Amino acid sequence: MFGEFALLASAMFAGAALYVSFAEHPARLELDDGAALAQWQASYPRGAMMQATLALVGSVLGVLESLVTGDYLWLVGALFLFANWPYTFIWIMPTNRVLKDTLVNHAGPVTRLQLQTWGRLHAGRTILGLISTGLFVWLLI
Repeated sequence: MFGEFALLASAMFAGAALYVSFAEHPARLELDDGAALAQWQASYPRGAMMQATLALVGSVLGVLESLVTGDYLWLVGALFLFANWPYTFIWIMPTNRVLKDTLVNHAGPVTRLQLQTWGRLHAGRTILGLISTGLFVWLLI
């Protein structure tokens, strides 16, 4: 039963990441620099809390399923999902800090480049979530 819930958390994570990568962020980049930054600053904390929780819960559940079944592939899926934590802290957080610290009325072309960089980096989170979800689905069928 841990596996089904691991899949649920992983799929929710991947779905949210897909939405951000293919809908929210491209739409954000259609706005002027200041508005795009303001929208990112308003949405990021909410999305980060949700995705961090889903990645952690799904990872723990995947590890538990691995322990119960003895199938190490559940652990592999859990590690792909958990990899979002170090990936975010090492690769994305420096860009996040710059975007959080930029005043909306000081946004300009450099801010747009930072937002574009953030979008490319966030795509990595989407890929990690999809790999985990795909592996969990494969293990359940």
